[in-house]
Amino acid sequence: MNTAIAIILIGRNEGEWLKHCLASTVPNVARTVYVDSGSTDGSLDAARTAGAGVIELDLSIPFTAARARNAGWRALLEDGDLD
Repeated sequence: MNTAIAIILIGRNEGEWLKHCLASTVPNVARTVYVDSGSTDGSLDAARTAGAGVIELDLSIPFTAARARNAGWRALLEDGDLD
């Protein structure tokens, strides 16, 4: 495991693609955060089961990739996973 790397994954209804991505990242980095934009396909459960941290974006604010990325980055900062 590389303890110097944290990964932020962003998505919505990623399904099997997310499961494959999580399987290749979670065991190999210090922390994986999945930021979700309103999935209805089980992506949230898949991320939690894989051991990733999960952030569910507020549905009342428009989704953008930048918003999701920044939410993940802030979560890593707040948890002390980034210097």
